[in-house]
Amino acid sequence: MIVRNFTDKDIEEASKITHLVWGDLYSKESAKLQKLIYDFTLEYYYLNKTFSFALDENGVKGLVFASLKKDKNNSVENFKTKIQDLSDDDRIVALNLLDYVENTGKEVKDVMNEDDLMMGLFISTQQGGGRMLLAKLVETAKNMDIKNIYLWTDTTCDFDYYQKNKFTLVKEIESCVNNKKINTLIFKKEIQKE
Repeated sequence: MIVRNFTDKDIEEASKITHLVWGDLYSKESAKLQKLIYDFTLEYYYLNKTFSFALDENGVKGLVFASLKKDKNNSVENFKTKIQDLSDDDRIVALNLLDYVENTGKEVKDVMNEDDLMMGLFISTQQGGGRMLLAKLVETAKNMDIKNIYLWTDTTCDFDYYQKNKFTLVKEIESCVNNKKINTLIFKKEIQKE
């Protein structure tokens, strides 16, 4: 297994593994909405190619996307255009999810400094792959004088993983997404200079 920079050519494979990992979260939604959610998530967080990595073993087996506070793209506008083709019910689900993602991202950015990173997407289907991806991100961050890495997750995910990897809980927020209450957790990892 190798960790390399993520490229635009990896997006289709990455969408498939995102669906594989998160499939149960949106299993009640239409196939069209599911694909739109997975594709949007990749586009939304793929903001900074310097801090975006793929785990590769004959294809993408994992990825980590991180970005600076100032990084932006057109993913929200693209998403809002694409959801116009959905049913009314699917459009409501999509807009609720978008509100949740944007509000949570704002909460993270409110605690960040300009020289911090936000890890927006982190997925691995390979045992040990997450450690490799995180190590590459931390190494790159150190080399670029990044002070901290922040992320948000929620209680639908394996958030213990972050505590095991020296992230500390900064903030916990009660959220409601599509009429389901969940707790959103903001974590921080200090980048230690050697």
